[in-house]
Amino acid sequence: METPPSNFRRVVYATQSSGFRSYFLCFCLLLNTTSLLFGQSYSVQPDPNGFYQIQKKATFPSSAARKASNVTVSIAADARRPGDAAVISVSLGPEINVNNGSNFILLIRTSSDLTSQTNVIYISNKAVDKASRTMQIPVGGLNANTDYYFTLLYSNECTGETIAEAHYKTSGALQKPKKILLVIDKQYENDPQIEQALSVYKADANRADPNLVFEPYYLSTDPAEKGKLYEQIKNRYFDSTTPLHYLFFIGRNASTYIRSYHLNPKTNLEGPGDIYSLPGIGVYAKILTQDYPFDPQQNAFINRRYNCQAIGAEPIPNDISTTYFQSSVIDISYGALVPTRPEEGKAYILRYFEKLHQYKTGKIKFDKKVLLADTFYYDGSYPKKIEELTGRWTHNDTITVPKKYGPNFHGTDPIWRADYLKKVGSNSYEIAAFYGHGSPNLHYFEITPADIQNLGKLNTLLFDFLACSVGGIDVRDYLAGTYLDKGNTLLVNAYSVTIFASTRENESPLLEKFKEKQPFQAFAQGAYVSDAYRHGFAFNDAQYLLGDPLLLLDPPCTNAEPLVISTPGSLSICPGDTVSLHVSGTFTDFRWFRNGQEITSAKSNKLMVSQGGMYTAKAKQCGQEISSEGIAVTEKPGPPTPVLTLETFPDRYRLRVTPAGAFSGGFNWYINGERWQETTQDTVSPILLADYTVRVVKEGCSALSKPVSIRIEQPVLAITGSNPACSGDSIVVKAPENFSSYTWLTKEGAAVVTTSNSRVYKQNATVAVTPRRGSLAGPTSAYVTLTFKPKPPKPTITLESAGFRSSSPVNNQWYLNGNPLPDSTRQVLRNPGAGTYRVRVTEQGCYSESDPMLITAVEPTLGTLKVYPNPGKGTFWIEWPNAFRSGELEVVDNLGRKVYSRSYSSKPSGPVPVTLKTAPGLYLLRLSTSGQIHTVKVVIETD
Repeated sequence: METPPSNFRRVVYATQSSGFRSYFLCFCLLLNTTSLLFGQSYSVQPDPNGFYQIQKKATFPSSAARKASNVTVSIAADARRPGDAAVISVSLGPEINVNNGSNFILLIRTSSDLTSQTNVIYISNKAVDKASRTMQIPVGGLNANTDYYFTLLYSNECTGETIAEAHYKTSGALQKPKKILLVIDKQYENDPQIEQALSVYKADANRADPNLVFEPYYLSTDPAEKGKLYEQIKNRYFDSTTPLHYLFFIGRNASTYIRSYHLNPKTNLEGPGDIYSLPGIGVYAKILTQDYPFDPQQNAFINRRYNCQAIGAEPIPNDISTTYFQSSVIDISYGALVPTRPEEGKAYILRYFEKLHQYKTGKIKFDKKVLLADTFYYDGSYPKKIEELTGRWTHNDTITVPKKYGPNFHGTDPIWRADYLKKVGSNSYEIAAFYGHGSPNLHYFEITPADIQNLGKLNTLLFDFLACSVGGIDVRDYLAGTYLDKGNTLLVNAYSVTIFASTRENESPLLEKFKEKQPFQAFAQGAYVSDAYRHGFAFNDAQYLLGDPLLLLDPPCTNAEPLVISTPGSLSICPGDTVSLHVSGTFTDFRWFRNGQEITSAKSNKLMVSQGGMYTAKAKQCGQEISSEGIAVTEKPGPPTPVLTLETFPDRYRLRVTPAGAFSGGFNWYINGERWQETTQDTVSPILLADYTVRVVKEGCSALSKPVSIRIEQPVLAITGSNPACSGDSIVVKAPENFSSYTWLTKEGAAVVTTSNSRVYKQNATVAVTPRRGSLAGPTSAYVTLTFKPKPPKPTITLESAGFRSSSPVNNQWYLNGNPLPDSTRQVLRNPGAGTYRVRVTEQGCYSESDPMLITAVEPTLGTLKVYPNPGKGTFWIEWPNAFRSGELEVVDNLGRKVYSRSYSSKPSGPVPVTLKTAPGLYLLRLSTSGQIHTVKVVIETD
């Protein structure tokens, strides 16, 4: 870019408001006026954001002329797309060093005027064939039948010169169908409302150009899918039969962050602050000179370049830069619908297509006027100049204020604000052009999304924002999207990040786009709006063209076409069935009639019919109401409605169709509404717990049963016995009966499968059960906690002179021959008689019993254990009972201590002595034999 003279001021503007999302800066001179003469020297300087800008030098060195004289250029049409693409062949003489870190710059203009709008491509010397010293530069995005002026620059170490110029005129466009790729968010695939809106959109577009061919492409949120989309776009661009000309992005998924890495040529690594990123969508439209190729490793569009200040005279050892490392050329025209709120995306899209259709069918109109809204400079003479330049727009407006404060003012202007809101909210315009400070949620002066949403109306076709960040699509309710959603607005041109702009003589730049070969001039002459922007203004990577890329200022409305009712199905309908009747979506104000009577609820181009009769339709096109021919719908008799009955067995269910034998055409079974199987039998065994229906057929008609729901209710466990229970006891848990198996679940334990509906537990557990009927598992019951309380320690009985003593001091109950002794709960039981004694100790409802204590008698009886002398001095003779076989003979004192013990494996042949060397007192002699205990009190007397 030329160095601005003293009267040429660069304006930098950005949001001054806090709280908004930060963006990396994108530097682009939107009013590019690079002017270099043949042989002119120049320097390339990176701006603060790393983007190269050209600055010419004042001298014309002879070396530049010598180099220029050794460069030859030829241009030929790209045979694949001769009307809008060409190949520039460059042959470099020996004066051009191609073995260093040099690069080339191609300037592209549509005028020989050196100050005219310029597209620029920066080219790495990787593009040069070093052996032949030649280079092929593809150039796309050209306009058919148009003169182009090319200037080739050579640069090394940030300096260089003009080395070649060439003129080329494109041929006429090939007469082929033009494809428009509709890139739609995956979530809207098969959405009937979105499909209907697109159907109407395509019909409206084909009315203007029957050669348009539409193809939908559904894009998910997977970042890798963006790379696949780009490859599909490239493939379709050169399609030999239906080349791709337009992209229409519908939804948020296609928007992406493009990244630029500014590398050190020696290390191929970026330094601090050398990565730049911005949200964009136009990257998909770059085909031939893509400066942000998709990197599948990072799933992102990435540019790699070297700062010319870091490149020396030596070649770059391992050049990984992008071949075309900076380009303002796009090859495909595009538009986008990016909803302001993701959760309301569908409604946003449908509202847009509805008003677009209303516009294309003549129901929405705009005054042929322009509103100029410059917040910096006076533009009072522009309304008349625009009228003179275009001949279309008259009675144009500007914002009326007593003073303009210039680009360095960061305050408020309530007069400007009030007049702007009044004019956009009450007047009608085809174009409103704004120039001023901006951010995603604010542009000068203090215009917010709420201000736009609260307007009573907004009847402006197109808003063009030469402002920072109003197209920041990542911010909720971003301004550009809010404008597009409000009123009748159909297109908004905006930028997603901070931008830079140039002005001349401190004049407003808003007149530029109305000049010859500029966007609004082409738009007024019948070009699609996306083509007008692509051919008439340098592309910016942050640019979002929001709205229909096929928007025309004057959509065609020819004589009304015939109104024809069509249907995708048969006009003979069965009971309960419907048939869809529809007419073309290119009409409006639809009315439907049955047997001559209007169906007042039917207002769309489709009608669902469930009754027989003669149907007609009326609708409007181009201001005329058209009537259709009648179409007859007849009703056929059908089979009776089948009824399903459910039979339940422990190991299965069975569904039976009734009435039995009434149907002979087979049975179509459905699970939860989805086709399952077809049978000739009237019974089936269900395979899932679900809702089942059956459809029967008779003479081409069918009848569907009501659904039968097969469910297993959540079982409830029943407990037999006490819970909590005592240790050693058991708890029986029961599940409902009539199931084939039960899976018993224990928390922190293994599952057990049984066929019994009950299970016994003898220890603490938290249990549940899952019943099964054959292969069908029911829900699991709620878990039940089983608790076993510990029993007290087992008590022992010791013999005392006064009776028996329990080892437990409390909670005793004495038993005689299995029966509780009344009032016998003390630790000591006194004066026991003959019998079997036990003591039971109870704690917290659980008890333990002692071993039995058998007392036969104090004195032995016939046939029992005999002890003599008793009392004695310490030696006693024992005679065994007749039934004795083997056993244990022991003597214990009154504390329960064993003082004598001997085992016998057989009955002794006669009396045996027992000598006790213990103190005088009462002792208990016990003989345990054959599961019985024989007990005799013995007394040792004092001497």
